[in-house]
Amino acid sequence: MTSRIIVAILACLWLAATAAAPARAQTQAQRDLVIAWVSRADDPAYAEVKARDGVFRIVRRTPLPGAELGMRDAFAGTRAAGLSMRLERTTLAAGDDIGPALARLAGSGVAAAILDVPLPDFRAALGKAPGLLLVDVREIDDALRVDTCAAPVVHIQPSRLMRTDALAQFLVRRNWKKLLVLHGPEDEDRALAESMQVSAKKFGARVVAAKAFAVSNDPRRREETSVALLTGGADFDAVFIADSLGDAGRVMPYRIALPRPVIGLHGLDAVAWSPFHERNGAPQLNRRFEREAGRTMTDADWAAWVALRAIAEAEIREARQPTGAPLHRRILDQELRLELYKGVPGSFRPWDRQLRQGVLLATHNAVVELAPLDGFLHETNTLDTLGLLPNQMPCSTAAR
Repeated sequence: MTSRIIVAILACLWLAATAAAPARAQTQAQRDLVIAWVSRADDPAYAEVKARDGVFRIVRRTPLPGAELGMRDAFAGTRAAGLSMRLERTTLAAGDDIGPALARLAGSGVAAAILDVPLPDFRAALGKAPGLLLVDVREIDDALRVDTCAAPVVHIQPSRLMRTDALAQFLVRRNWKKLLVLHGPEDEDRALAESMQVSAKKFGARVVAAKAFAVSNDPRRREETSVALLTGGADFDAVFIADSLGDAGRVMPYRIALPRPVIGLHGLDAVAWSPFHERNGAPQLNRRFEREAGRTMTDADWAAWVALRAIAEAEIREARQPTGAPLHRRILDQELRLELYKGVPGSFRPWDRQLRQGVLLATHNAVVELAPLDGFLHETNTLDTLGLLPNQMPCSTAAR
């Protein structure tokens, strides 16, 4: 009887060892997936900025914690696919050229570089490391998407036009079709105002006037500084305030000549993410981020999180069904679906390398709508009602 028990135990041990051998071999054969986070030490985007009145301050923080959370969230999937994922940080010192840094990353086997750098650095990075996927988590400029439509680049943040398109859909849906546009002196203010006018025309709204406001205490410039004068003499359903620095328009909603809703930074704004997003599993993502980072999740944090998840999903698909194609082409596969916690899966448009996604219409403490809104249709994908169209791109045919 004892000998039978011993034989049975030995048989069980042999079976366990046999079953464990493939698992050990798979672990040993895991492929490294290295993703670089590239930033600049002297980045002006994170410098302390006082508003013009010296009171209100704009605070920006690095979205790196979003990328770190994305890596943790992707761990189970990458491990099951035999991938060992690492996020390595590369910080450019003052005067460092981004080109050689990217070339070194590509030569060391890095799969992708997430760029959180100023726009001149971003443009300088193009073409410096062929085959290396560049992921833009900061810029919203549509012209940049036009210029880079043939480059190995993908853009995560909703573009400026996607944001104003979302607002225009909301205005038309509410039948607030007469719009007054006010913009400040910054380049971004003018760009936002122009984009809002394009979006209004696209969806059937009408801009009754577009006026520039000044930030000044000079009484001789009263017509540019008085909100009552700027908004008087016109009939409008809503006011769009383009104030990218965020300090001039804070009191405008309470000084306009007519009691009308305000859209833009100081009212209902179009954003990539909100800590007050309550649907589609968003509270779970917000809580995970707050637990790890000790603060609420911003647009930039969400974009960094998506960047890691997108790269990981593309590599997991390749591990399961190898194609041999480079990552910057595989990530554009229209079968690649990304969970964005916005109700509809995202993917990358082949013509402008832009992440398809819903855009949240939110105030400072609530999400009001998720665009695209019902009733705005597209022949293939309603998400493509937001942003650039293929016929607006110089390389759309080649991209598809």
